[in-house]
Amino acid sequence: MALAPKTVTAERHDPRVDPPTKKDRRRLLFWAGFLGITPVSMGVVVWAAVALNGNYPTVRAPVPHGWQAVPGIYASFSVPGDWSLQQGMSDSAGDVYYSGPGGSTGESVVAAATPPSPSKLPAIVGTYLVSSFRTETVAPCPLHGANEAWRYTFKLMNGENGAGILAWVKSTQSRVWLLVVASPSVTEKVLSTLTLAS
Repeated sequence: MALAPKTVTAERHDPRVDPPTKKDRRRLLFWAGFLGITPVSMGVVVWAAVALNGNYPTVRAPVPHGWQAVPGIYASFSVPGDWSLQQGMSDSAGDVYYSGPGGSTGESVVAAATPPSPSKLPAIVGTYLVSSFRTETVAPCPLHGANEAWRYTFKLMNGENGAGILAWVKSTQSRVWLLVVASPSVTEKVLSTLTLAS
């Protein structure tokens, strides 16, 4: 007579009840190491990203009494305290536009490895002057930090006057436009606060 094969069932290890085995200890050390190293690794990656990409030169512009600073990358300036940022005409790429009682001003900063031509006006000039215009004068002007700079005056078709400065900075490879439509005294004050990183 043949004997029926004996079935052997392996006992399952339940780590909640049974004492830990070497395999349990290895698994615990793996997960503890993984969970401990992951946040540190992420922190190093974030730190490296900020350290390598976040070093844009910034400058502080002089701020006359009652005015506010408009800080920026590569260039800063100041405007009257009651002027406010106009989001619809500003962007994160380096264009800002402020307006308020008695005037407006716009700044545009773009990358430029070579000096711009003072006779070629980009579209942003017309956008910030808000009216059709003609160029009255263009003349070189000294500006601290700029390798080349020009001063412009504009006659707007609505009868107002505008002024602007175009500056090129070789060390930051940037081209900066600052345009103002306001009274002559406010215009001069805004333009005089333009400060460039070099």
